[in-house]
Amino acid sequence: MSAEHSIRELLEKGEFVWAPCVYDCLSARCAELVGHNAVLVSSCELEYAMNGIPAGMYNWEEYIYAAERICNSTKLPVIIDGENGGGTPMQVYRNVKRLAEVGAMAISIEDTNSGAFATGYTYASGYGYMDAERWAANVQAAVEATKGTDCMIIARTDCKGGGAPQTGAIAKFGGMGLEEAIRRAEMGYQAGAEITMIQNICHADCEDECREISRRLSKPGRYLFYPDVHATDGKPDATLEQMQEWGFHLVSNHVAMKGAARGMLEFFRENFKNKNTVYSENHEIDPTGEFNIGHEFHLFKFENYIALDKKYRAYEEELRAKNGK
Repeated sequence: MSAEHSIRELLEKGEFVWAPCVYDCLSARCAELVGHNAVLVSSCELEYAMNGIPAGMYNWEEYIYAAERICNSTKLPVIIDGENGGGTPMQVYRNVKRLAEVGAMAISIEDTNSGAFATGYTYASGYGYMDAERWAANVQAAVEATKGTDCMIIARTDCKGGGAPQTGAIAKFGGMGLEEAIRRAEMGYQAGAEITMIQNICHADCEDECREISRRLSKPGRYLFYPDVHATDGKPDATLEQMQEWGFHLVSNHVAMKGAARGMLEFFRENFKNKNTVYSENHEIDPTGEFNIGHEFHLFKFENYIALDKKYRAYEEELRAKNGK
């Protein structure tokens, strides 16, 4: 399976891209079923799925393998949270090239020294941020690696500091402020990226920062990514309509891992308490029948594989008959 549309096609049509964070094939398929137009492979959610290995520590073979499976499981274009891409321009070039080859439609390259390895979900790193020139060289290498493909590069800077208090996303190792973040984002555009993301603007009362970013960075052919929309006290920090008014074109949000964990804990707890499976059996995956899933959880159809299996078995039997066996 491959994406029906690229991120570029969606943006050029003027479609606002809402890409919820996913971590496996099943979460990507669920996002597709409910109507999203893209998904984003979250390094944060993937690290939980990989036994809590921080994103800066699992190796790129693991990450590329996960990306390949997810890209092949959905018709939606897949964005990859590429961390710092490996840290040096040639490492970034190689890793980004391979991610684009397995089907990624956009890849973010950030300016932290050790990927997202952090404590307390800080959008920062105990090793700080790489200097702007090294990061810009990494972005240029990523752009070069995607030449001839449909993949776009997102120049992401985490250096601003601050963030959404309700998630604990406060940079504990010192941010550099909005001015430096905007300067770096401009460097990202100059290095060839078509999309920029300034992290830690996702908080209540973010309008002034967002409008300033848009005023300073918006030009034809450039796109702005609003990171991980949150909610405070039951109210979205920003609505999709506001983001578009402020000049943003893409947004992500975390939901898959939280939803999966809560659902699994509920089902396991009730079944364990009741010493049977009545609770889970009585709760259909799709109670409204909207997605025609049925009692069994078959979000992925196996008809093509079954048809191929029958074809090959028939051929095998035909050869046996010809050979008198």
